[in-house]
Amino acid sequence: MAIGPDVSWDNVLDRTSAKSTTKTSCFLFLASFAALYFEMVVIRYLSTEIRIFAYLKNLALLACFFGIGYGMVVEKFPGRLKRLFPFITVGLFLLIAFAQFLHLTNLPIPADDYRLYTNQPIPPHSNLIVLVLWYISMLAIYLTAVPGIMYLVLAFFAVLGRLVGENLKQLPPLQGYGTNLAGSLLGVLAFTLLSFSEMSPAVWVAIGFVAMVPFFWQERWTLFAFGIVLCALSIPASHTYWSPYYRVTIDPEPPPQGWPVPAAFDIEVNHDFHQTIVNLSPEFVARFPAVEPNLIAKGRFDFPYRFVSNPGRVLIVGAGTGNDVAAALRHGATHIDAVEIDPEILRLGREYHPEHPYDSPKVSAFVDDARAYLQKTHEKYDLILFAALDSHTLLTAMSSIRLDDYVYTLESFTQARKLLSENGTMVVEFGSGRTFLSDRIFATLTRAFGVEPLAFYRDYPIPGIVCIEGAGAKSQAISGVTEISKELSAHRAGAILATDHWPFLYLETRKIPFAVWSVLLLFFYLAVSMMNRQVSLADIANREGSHLFLLGAGFMLLETKGVTELSLLFGSTWIVNAVVITAFLTMGLIANAFIMFRPVSRITSYACLLSVLLASLFVPYSLLEGLLPATKVILAGVLAGLPVFFSGLIFSRSFKEVDQPAKALGINLLGTVLGGVLENLVMVGGTQILGMIAIVLYALSAVCIRRAPARGTLWTKSIKSFSA
Repeated sequence: MAIGPDVSWDNVLDRTSAKSTTKTSCFLFLASFAALYFEMVVIRYLSTEIRIFAYLKNLALLACFFGIGYGMVVEKFPGRLKRLFPFITVGLFLLIAFAQFLHLTNLPIPADDYRLYTNQPIPPHSNLIVLVLWYISMLAIYLTAVPGIMYLVLAFFAVLGRLVGENLKQLPPLQGYGTNLAGSLLGVLAFTLLSFSEMSPAVWVAIGFVAMVPFFWQERWTLFAFGIVLCALSIPASHTYWSPYYRVTIDPEPPPQGWPVPAAFDIEVNHDFHQTIVNLSPEFVARFPAVEPNLIAKGRFDFPYRFVSNPGRVLIVGAGTGNDVAAALRHGATHIDAVEIDPEILRLGREYHPEHPYDSPKVSAFVDDARAYLQKTHEKYDLILFAALDSHTLLTAMSSIRLDDYVYTLESFTQARKLLSENGTMVVEFGSGRTFLSDRIFATLTRAFGVEPLAFYRDYPIPGIVCIEGAGAKSQAISGVTEISKELSAHRAGAILATDHWPFLYLETRKIPFAVWSVLLLFFYLAVSMMNRQVSLADIANREGSHLFLLGAGFMLLETKGVTELSLLFGSTWIVNAVVITAFLTMGLIANAFIMFRPVSRITSYACLLSVLLASLFVPYSLLEGLLPATKVILAGVLAGLPVFFSGLIFSRSFKEVDQPAKALGINLLGTVLGGVLENLVMVGGTQILGMIAIVLYALSAVCIRRAPARGTLWTKSIKSFSA
């Protein structure tokens, strides 16, 4: 089958078959780099432009891993994927790039058990028949668009997996695996650097395509496809910036007549409303008292100071572009510590805010996660303001936790309480409306402070609540706003508290929501369809295959566990992903090198692995608090990566003996898909369940290798070497 008119696909995969080991290693390194690099690119880009994947990012991760594993395991690569690869590439990236024009950005989830912050269509309520038809149409769109997007991701990564597998099988297993890990590590570091440097998707994709050119330099249709994608992604978008977390867009609103500059700027992140920069300076308000949105915003930002007449020292977490900072300055704050996780949003505030609050000598700005700052500071504050930290994305593709989940837990509120001065006040704002979210925040604050807060309903910028704890909560009823303290108090007994062990603020009950399990079923259907008649289940179902498969599942849970726990130590920032993935791949490299020169018995490796996992259930990372930053990062990386080192010893020892390294590694990658699926159980059992499931999976993998027959399997050596 030919991709282009002159060159066959087989030349792409077989071009390096007669090359030297060094050249083959270089091709494997490039293929491994491209596979993991594009995995991170697709997950980030897809979740930005098609918002459903921002809340179901685990789905994109599963599709990437399954595609790579499938490409390595399949005996005869499907001809349709060979022929259609240029079209798959163009289709995937152009569909993402133009999702807004194709009305895919706000794909609906036909369920309300998982709270999203996105501009989804609102169902009509006036007519039952219309409502039923609306839900049917939304379900049809959901069940059509999501599988289509997933199939493109699966197909694209199946080709990348094939490139890795074809080069891997030409090298000795451990040498090939070490090269694969090194390429993957560089891919992670490269994308992390680009993301932190606030590069655009055009740059992300261009670097990935450059890495793929050596495999396709004679395939003119594929190179043409690369060119089309890069041209499309290079089309500039006005007033759009790419932060480490978001696609940020700023649009000025028309200035009132007689005022030379805009009085407000609308900020969107990932195509959803985020905040509005407003001018509430005395000069502007006196001259234009009725201009919107400034008029309604004034009541919102001035509201906390109806309870705190002398703010003194103020801490604002989620400071954003500076509206709350400007309000604190106008009301006489002597010093303000402003914490904002996104450096680009902070930069826009410095540049565009009409009152320039961040230029004041009274203001200290910190680019940090709110929870991390609460844990590391030793200051005392007269006012602590949680300034509506609304989540628009997950922390990472490996976890169901959102960026702000750990900010609203019992432990976080308790820590904030310790930072209040003797007569200090804490104000928590949240865009939750009258929902279970309001009940949860009210109940969690009550447990943290021991008394119920004052609670008020507000409707700007979106319906939500304001809770007052501390000295300010002793104020009398405030006129002009609706107090809902009694209403929330009546619901408090039935509210599920948010804690560090169950931080799922946006999940109504302890269950896997429809939005998650429904797409997992769709993914399962696609996976089975692709594997049908292409992959022999006997390769996975036998004990040797099961051993590798379960090792992959356990590894994925270790990654999720590491990201989840280190988020409490460093906050939910980009550094968590970088530390965890870098530590894991580095530990894998060290373990692989160790086995190459000094094999370790599986009994010893399993004993150490299971012991470390058991200990991690009882030893919190919080013990590292108080250490110097560099020391804390190194020790956290070592502790998170130690289980991976011992599991890496086990895997490399087994991988050293395989007869078909590409298939063996592919089976291991397919196992990570199982681990990704099982990760969702954390929404039922809490974060501690991750370690427990990992222990079970690794124990089962030990049983499989212990009892495996000596011959007729993936291994050519005797399994009796288990205890050697």
